Amino acid sequence: MEPDRMRFAGLLAGLSLAILVIPHAGATAPLFVCKTPSGHTLTSDRPPPECRDTPIRELNPDGSVRNVIEPPLTPEQRQARDAEERRRHEREAQAQEQLRKDRALLETYASEDEIEAARDRTLAVRQTLIDRAGQTLTEYKTDRKHLDEEAEFYLRRPMPDKLKRAIENNNDLQRQQLRSIEDIRSEMRRINEQYDAELRRFRELVMRGSIAVQHKTEP
Repeated sequence: MEPDRMRFAGLLAGLSLAILVIPHAGATAPLFVCKTPSGHTLTSDRPPPECRDTPIRELNPDGSVRNVIEPPLTPEQRQARDAEERRRHEREAQAQEQLRKDRALLETYASEDEIEAARDRTLAVRQTLIDRAGQTLTEYKTDRKHLDEEAEFYLRRPMPDKLKRAIENNNDLQRQQLRSIEDIRSEMRRINEQYDAELRRFRELVMRGSIAVQHKTEP
């Protein structure tokens, strides 16, 4: 009886060892499955070289997918991926910049009236510059009138070079003032457009904030 009992115990120990070893061996041997470009399904214990241009699924012993090995990208695909990555970074940068501007706008103004007051102050400074340039232009025109009166004495004889230079210089000065006035007016148009945009954005942010508060207070 004793030898039989010992043999039985040995069989149980061997069976237990086999049960432990078999799953362990399977866990370390994943299965690779893929479909070739021609449509054939291949199965192997290593990635099949025939599927280098198609996705390869790495399966666990229970058949679940452990990993998917994607094929290498073509040059065109890499270019498309890189272009999309650049666009994504640009979109993120634009979103961050817009967030910064929105925060600055709300920190600068507490109401639409404050935006309009800032617009009026900014435009008033430019209007002062236009008024000064207009006064200077009027002075140049007055000087030109005197020069024209002096030039009438030389209708039938050569005009002195000094008078010619004075008239040409006066013309240049008037043109400079006219350009200066037009530049300031163009700047004022840009300023108005800027404040119009800030006013619209301020209204959007305030409305968005009001809606968010309303949703929080709703039961």
